[in-house]
Amino acid sequence: MSAAKEVQIDHVSRPLRWLTEAVLLVSSLLILVPLWMVVINSLKTRREANLFGILPPDKLEWSNYAIVFEDGSVVRSFFNGLFMSTVSCVLIVLMAMMAAFVIGRRRSRMSEFMYYLLVAGLIVPAALVPTYWILSSLNLIGTFAGVILIYIATCLPFSVFLYTGFIKTVPRELDEAAIMDGSGQLRLLFGLIFPLLKPVTMTVVVINFISTWNEVNNQLFFLNSKHWSMPMTVYKFFGEYTQDWNLVFADILITILPLLAIYLLAQRFIVSGLTAGAVKG
Repeated sequence: MSAAKEVQIDHVSRPLRWLTEAVLLVSSLLILVPLWMVVINSLKTRREANLFGILPPDKLEWSNYAIVFEDGSVVRSFFNGLFMSTVSCVLIVLMAMMAAFVIGRRRSRMSEFMYYLLVAGLIVPAALVPTYWILSSLNLIGTFAGVILIYIATCLPFSVFLYTGFIKTVPRELDEAAIMDGSGQLRLLFGLIFPLLKPVTMTVVVINFISTWNEVNNQLFFLNSKHWSMPMTVYKFFGEYTQDWNLVFADILITILPLLAIYLLAQRFIVSGLTAGAVKG
């Protein structure tokens, strides 16, 4: 390529690069401005926070966080959410991995039918009345077990989808070599295949943990306030007769900190897990 052509291409690509950077800058502001509003309004008085301004206050009200911890039962709600999300993620990983292993390794109409039946759960909406009737029949209303079962049912389809796509990239020769060495099915799955699924497993854990941690509808319908997780504590500061936005913003910031920590620790696995899970089955 001649020098003249290189200069011409550079002149064409430079405005495009500037335009791309400008779009990315605006997109970043769309994310950072709301976050800045949450942070700065959590440090204002009730009157100032109700104005939803973006300027910092003259005096930082750190006492808002103390009030949230004391009146919002944040510690108890944190462990409630941690218990429900952790148990849900562990069971989802085990069930999705085992289902995906069978679906990905067996080439039959039954396994294909089961795959599409599970993946159909991505588009079929959950029905509240049948769910309530089933949990009531099993005496699971107001219990952690009932909500965890709902989380598993709603998160399992996407998890199976990811695991199936990833498992199909694992060579079958590894299975054959392990079986020839006398390995059983469980040892093959947990001793050989599962360590290879680390990227997609971290993706499944992060996505499902965030989903279950932020979920509020099922907790509102099927749990009492003593079993609520941290996102539900916002109802203690916002209602029909009281709107303490400074405390609401402080509560929101405390709620997202665990998710931010988990995401930062596992972000490098998410892209590879999602990419492998996109393999056409």
